[in-house]
Amino acid sequence: MIPKHIKKVQTRSRKLHARQVGRQTIVVDSATEAPGRHIVTVRWDPTHGRIVTTCTCNWSNHNGVACTHVMAALELLAGKKGRRLSYWLTEDEARRQRHKRLFLTRGGDTKGVWVTSRPAKAHPRAA
Repeated sequence: MIPKHIKKVQTRSRKLHARQVGRQTIVVDSATEAPGRHIVTVRWDPTHGRIVTTCTCNWSNHNGVACTHVMAALELLAGKKGRRLSYWLTEDEARRQRHKRLFLTRGGDTKGVWVTSRPAKAHPRAA
């Protein structure tokens, strides 16, 4: 399953707290489900330019791709490299952004969403 309103999901994901506990493992707080936290695993497949993720939430357990927890986890990892991410339903939408494009999927699925990565804006320092 692909989120129909991906920008709403992206906005909700930015309100979640994520914490990296392993090289490929991130714990993300849940705003809606018990037990309150979900485990996200992230694997990079450089051969195919894919990000392969899993999450313990109900959406992901029913073959959902790009849940809020996955987006929060990826934003945490991107932030550590000074990057920001945006999500798109089609490759054409992602291509128009003129930033690095990646494909986000779960497992070996061919269904997924497109991710663009851009440099994070520098915040001005307080004097």
